[in-house]
Parts: sequence; structure tokens; C-alpha cells
Amino acid sequence: MKQKQYAPMSVAEMALSLYAANNGFFDKVDRRKVVEAEAGLQSFARGSYGELLKSINAKPDLTKENEASLKKCCEEFFSTL
Repeated sequence: MKQKQYAPMSVAEMALSLYAANNGFFDKVDRRKVVEAEAGLQSFARGSYGELLKSINAKPDLTKENEASLKKCCEEFFSTL
């Protein structure tokens, strides 16, 4: 996971990226396009799962509900690649 200089990720964005990486969602992405795919995932999540990100940032606990929502977000995004 790389963060751009002067543009750190929020706790929720880091959680999303780590969840996607740890659960194999990036496995089918060409290694030269992983950074681009991660940026796309973050953008997708901000647009479609903004409430989830706000919830995780407010209370950074990985509840069963949050984990299910992270999985759904990743499945939706990676199905478009």
C-alpha cells in the first residue's frame, strides 16, 4: 500500500485497501496496475460507500457489519475490472 505524499489515507481507506489485499481481491490485477486499481477502489468507495467509510472513521472497529460491507464494496468494484 502506497500513499501519495501530502495526501494520507483515512483509517477507513487503509482498512478497505488492506481488506481487499488480505482477501485476494488484488490477486487477479496485473501487478503494474495495482496502484491504479487501489485508487479506483478508493474512489468507488467514497462515491458508493461513503457512509461505510464515515462509520469506520468514526469508530474504527471491524464489526461483522463493517466487514460484510467491505466485502460487498470490493466484490462490486472488482467485478467491473
